[in-house]
Amino acid sequence: MTAFRIRIVCLVVAVWIGGGIVAGCDQVAPVEGTGQRPLVSDVLVRPDSVNAADLSPDQVEDSLARIPLTIAASIADPDGQIERVVFTIEPSANPRGTASGSLVGQGENVYARQVGLQVPVGLNEVYTVRVFAVDDDSLESNQGVGRFRFVPEQ
Repeated sequence: MTAFRIRIVCLVVAVWIGGGIVAGCDQVAPVEGTGQRPLVSDVLVRPDSVNAADLSPDQVEDSLARIPLTIAASIADPDGQIERVVFTIEPSANPRGTASGSLVGQGENVYARQVGLQVPVGLNEVYTVRVFAVDDDSLESNQGVGRFRFVPEQ
């Protein structure tokens, strides 16, 4: 047998064996989860707006205003437990300039937290607050949205 024929025979045998191995593997369809996702509703941001003229002098330092902001949301999971609730705060002018953290359970499906948001004193800005939850099945909820606005002095 020539070297060429030996290579062809080896190639045919390899394909035949490889095909047999692949053909022997079962194809299992992924199992659809039966769990239900958590639901975020009633996102509350307080205050919903602040005017720089209403700030006390101790709230302003180095062109930044410190605003005590309360974020709260109702969160329910019909078939499990909530593992964590996360919020982000995004200024509309720079969505990448995001602050984030976790909300804490307050009882009866309410999660809340007070945060000290620092905002530029001279910038008229709307901040989007997004809240989402993850349950014990690692399912992510919808995103609840709230807004906060800072108005500079005129």
